[in-house]
Amino acid sequence: MEFCGVNEMNGQEIIAVFLSLFPEYEEHYREHMREYGELLQYVFYAEVINNPLFNLLKRDRDAVKIKKYVDFIEHMWLQGDEAVQNVVDVTILECLSDNKEVWRCLGIYISEEFRDYINKELLSQNCAIAVCRGNMTALTL
Repeated sequence: MEFCGVNEMNGQEIIAVFLSLFPEYEEHYREHMREYGELLQYVFYAEVINNPLFNLLKRDRDAVKIKKYVDFIEHMWLQGDEAVQNVVDVTILECLSDNKEVWRCLGIYISEEFRDYINKELLSQNCAIAVCRGNMTALTL
């Protein structure tokens, strides 16, 4: 999956990309906006990425769907502004790191560049993902 090379995409720009890739979440997005009056990225992406991706990775089924989610997460990380990147670190990766099986399976699907970022930067800086959980290990192939 190729994405345009725009750096520093804000939350509204990222949600437009998400909805173009995952049109099945259009109604969920509209409901979210009605309920909150604005895009709460942490809440929205926890519901539409964390829950389905966690379940897919737990069973390691449907590699195509898993890769679609993972590619979008990497797009958020590479192209998003600081707030979007924080959603990746705090909302998405912390959730997926709660389960060793899921975390190991995630390592299979992510790019080497993203794996290096997680292993060399994020795990050393984010106590909630790393040592404090007591179950975190570096992502490997």
